[in-house]
Amino acid sequence: MSKLFKCPKCGAEPQEHGKGRCLNDDRTCDGLICECSSEEFPESEEADHGESFTNLCTNANCYHCGWGGKVPQKPKGLQAWEKKALDAGWTMPVDRAKELGL
Repeated sequence: MSKLFKCPKCGAEPQEHGKGRCLNDDRTCDGLICECSSEEFPESEEADHGESFTNLCTNANCYHCGWGGKVPQKPKGLQAWEKKALDAGWTMPVDRAKELGL
């Protein structure tokens, strides 16, 4: 799968601009940042934090568009059984991930 830690609204990744007008007036953009503290969320130190549907980043903030919340967001177009499988920790085949644009 491709990189899942990106803003669901504008597509910004860490230290990168997303689509549309940036909230920052200067040319630099922090993009999407994980603001989970390792003390409060020990799982935030794991390599797949925010990159898998079983280890969500629950405190992500986008400094490009102002969005904040959980990442990654499940893609649109999933069948009901696919949602359940992702929640249970299964990974989807590469060809299905490409179909969904992941």
